[in-house]
Amino acid sequence: MKNPRFLLSIGSALILTGCGGGGGNPGSVAALAATPVSTLSTVTAANAPQVAGTAYANSMALSNSSAQLNGLLTGVSVGGTNISVVAPALDLIGKVYPRTTPLLTGVTATQACSSGGTMTVDAKVSNEQMASNGDTIRLTATDCVEGGNTLNGSLAVTLSNITGDMQNSYNWTATLDGIFSNFNVTSGTETASVNGDMKIAMAQTTATSSSLSISGKSLKLTKQRSGQTVGNLTLADYSMTGSTNGTTVSSAANFTVSGSTNSLGQFSYAVKNLQPFMSNGTSMPSSGALIVTGASSSVTLTVLSANGVRLDFSAKGDGVATHTNDLSWTELLASI
Repeated sequence: MKNPRFLLSIGSALILTGCGGGGGNPGSVAALAATPVSTLSTVTAANAPQVAGTAYANSMALSNSSAQLNGLLTGVSVGGTNISVVAPALDLIGKVYPRTTPLLTGVTATQACSSGGTMTVDAKVSNEQMASNGDTIRLTATDCVEGGNTLNGSLAVTLSNITGDMQNSYNWTATLDGIFSNFNVTSGTETASVNGDMKIAMAQTTATSSSLSISGKSLKLTKQRSGQTVGNLTLADYSMTGSTNGTTVSSAANFTVSGSTNSLGQFSYAVKNLQPFMSNGTSMPSSGALIVTGASSSVTLTVLSANGVRLDFSAKGDGVATHTNDLSWTELLASI
């Protein structure tokens, strides 16, 4: 049974960020130092929707980047077209296997992308027909057009913990340690530039059942619209766990986020899921909760249904709500 998803089914939408990466051997993924996070910003009753919405968007960005092994979770569009970064990157990795042209260590191979541009492969693999433990791959895209996206920049990956046949079955495990180096994805008028490290550990047991964990030291994103920068974000010491079982999707994340956006200006917050976000065939979660902690203040987002959420603002950050607000998902995301 041919599994068309292989690695290229891992991602959906990464609107995240990172620092550094690049250079060295094809699969070099030396740990990056976490970007220092500035003093936490204050959460107020007035900016609570923007703070909670931004935290949720980044939590889902982590989830969507890797949890969608079966294509069941619909990503949200925040402030415009939702740009997929990890999916196109791993789609390029999927094109490495199988191949008829040998990959020679120390020799780069350049091939045409399906709709224009090129992809250069610098790799050390033990079997050109299937992914194997210890394979290291560096991909460099040059105006590479795939799936309507234009890709530039590089991604270095080392594969490990592989069991089963990732290409021809729905029962396998794998771990990818990756470094994004000025990896840009342009979709329409928007461009996302990603730098940083990411570890993805996956396990798939059936065609509709899978689990994963994702973690890293630092990710940075610079997002542009029509040539103008509209956001810079950094996630530090981030982690996420997720699973799919039939149409039920679960995810929970823990990270610090700092940077600047048009709605919040400069900010720095700590984000943690109190309960996993759960959805069952719906585009938005129907249950779950997260807390965003600022300087002696916090806001808790609790999912009421697939249609709306409740925000509990705590002026002292002690969990005692001093202001409560119910919003639809549309209202929450429009506030970002």
